[in-house]
Amino acid sequence: MQIAGLVRLQSGNAVPVTQATNNNSSLGFAVQRPNRVGNPNNFAARSVARYFDTSAFTAATQFVIGSSSRNPVRGPGLQDAALMIGKTFPIRETVNLELRAEAFTVTNTPPPGDPNGSFGSAAFGSITTAGNPRVFELVGKIRF
Repeated sequence: MQIAGLVRLQSGNAVPVTQATNNNSSLGFAVQRPNRVGNPNNFAARSVARYFDTSAFTAATQFVIGSSSRNPVRGPGLQDAALMIGKTFPIRETVNLELRAEAFTVTNTPPPGDPNGSFGSAAFGSITTAGNPRVFELVGKIRF
């Protein structure tokens, strides 16, 4: 009988914040960053509706690059656990059958996705996606 587990703890991704309306696209800029007037990560009332302080940004006008850094916001971290239970059955001297049952995201708490970083859009600062919920997998292998 085999039992194995895996726990993964990970900090959040760096999230870019760009303006929804690019006033400098005619000058060859692919994205325009807004001006940063505060720290968006110092925000006590975090929720999926407003994950970071959206008032920390103001719109940059035309011909202005914007003072915000490239990735000023950190997304939510990831906490995940997986479990495997398996058994190997001998069939012949050099042939074995391995049966396993695997469960991913054992706690059934899907990780939230990254917040929307498009300044000026209606969803700015909110999280609208999530990762996979609990997933089961049954595995059968013949080894020879």
